Amino acid sequence: MRIAIVMPQLGLTMEEGTVSGWLKKPGDKVKKNDLVFSVSTDKVEMDVESTAEGTLGEIIVSAGETVPVGTVLAHVEGAGEDVAATGNEQPSPDTFKAVTAPSATPLPPQSAAAPGDSAENPSERQRRASPRAKRLAKEFSVDVAAVRGTGLEGQVTEQDIRNAGKPGERAPHFDGSRRQLIAEKLTLSIQTIPTFSVSAEVNAEKILAAHESLNSLATAAGTKLTLTDLLLAVFARALKSSPELNAVWEGKTVRSLTSVDIGLAVATPKGVIAPVLRKLDAIELRSLVTRRIELVEKARSGRLSLADLEGGVGTLSNLGMYRVDHFQAIISPGQSSILAVGQIRQRPWVEKTLTVKPTVMLNLTVDHRVADGAAAAIFLGKIVELIENPQGLSWPRTEFSGDGARRRPSA
Repeated sequence: MRIAIVMPQLGLTMEEGTVSGWLKKPGDKVKKNDLVFSVSTDKVEMDVESTAEGTLGEIIVSAGETVPVGTVLAHVEGAGEDVAATGNEQPSPDTFKAVTAPSATPLPPQSAAAPGDSAENPSERQRRASPRAKRLAKEFSVDVAAVRGTGLEGQVTEQDIRNAGKPGERAPHFDGSRRQLIAEKLTLSIQTIPTFSVSAEVNAEKILAAHESLNSLATAAGTKLTLTDLLLAVFARALKSSPELNAVWEGKTVRSLTSVDIGLAVATPKGVIAPVLRKLDAIELRSLVTRRIELVEKARSGRLSLADLEGGVGTLSNLGMYRVDHFQAIISPGQSSILAVGQIRQRPWVEKTLTVKPTVMLNLTVDHRVADGAAAAIFLGKIVELIENPQGLSWPRTEFSGDGARRRPSA
């Protein structure tokens, strides 16, 4: 039997993908669940597993080529069972795994052998290494047979390879194909989305007080609250009360959204990526923090799925940790706005008299097809009001009063 390997549709909005690499070569034996090739989109890179067993035939689409979803890439020859084409069905989290980037931090020394591992010979370890571990071993020039596995029943895992390969000493990897895809999407955004921007300087005194107050509660609960979390909460509250901005341009009309889903720009070794936090209008601050931590960790380790990146009405891009006062950001295709936030620092401020206050520069870029200038200005005004008067930003059982104090919410 001959089974086609096709370009998978990794998400509802995916129309094409790039074969970023083949993990098998023609003539290689392929088992079910073996990783066969990698797919790149403008948002994510994933490895695709085989759904059939056999031998990989001629590769039709070479690495680096971009083709529409459903295009036949190769065939598995002599498959022993009648199954759908590899990559032809909507993926599940277990079928498609995001490519994991090497850790940038030093890793602990190789752990002791797993129980029963001492009797395992090198050839057995080679055979029992996971496909992803074998691929990583080639990248790190690590002999799999010399690595003791710590996985289930002594399997050699990716972490074992990283521990043995000391990836922190490796030169940074530049992913040219991914940068090209990002460039194409951003160019598409500029060419197809008519945008305008509105800006404001905001007194950040009270939002800083709120952060200090609420972070002490978060720390006591074993987590960390950041200013980005509060800005996400503010952005979400403003969108919830502004249905005209909680919408996207779809086809030839505006489509209103029923929940507030916001992307967060995250810097990763392979470039900026913006996973989407969903239903921020319906969750408390602690849940927001938990989701943000989870998505940022997945983004920086390369474990995001396409589902983590699809949709969203807008994105928050916070460069406040750098020496950036003000910047304009580019709207992600499919969204309608992006809020760019600079650093908070002491600046001249007038309140009847000239004084100095901690302020922050905001820049809101909007899809003009979705909203006009007046609507965007009103929306930005709501964001400003929430930052300057952050009443309602709360941690479970405690609410920030706006004057630096904490109070119990009324029953």
